[in-house]
Amino acid sequence: LHLLRLGDVAVATNPFELFLDYGLRMKARSRALQTFVIQLACSSAMYLPTERAVKARGYGAEVLVSNVGPEGGQILVNRTVELINEMWS
Repeated sequence: LHLLRLGDVAVATNPFELFLDYGLRMKARSRALQTFVIQLACSSAMYLPTERAVKARGYGAEVLVSNVGPEGGQILVNRTVELINEMWS
């Protein structure tokens, strides 16, 4: 996880291929005027499925292609937003 502030813009990187919901949660809770979420940075950690994807047994939600589950995804969202918002405090 890396973060960068450029004026009113936040850039957040992470090693996962995120399901859409995670990026939207980060952007919605960010204090930055615009937030960019960069995936598959800092090496690759596979898919990060949402709870909905796991329940639906969708592609990318199986253990074979995902070593972190929805709980880890929410931790990533919370920590990313916390660090972004600290840059605006």
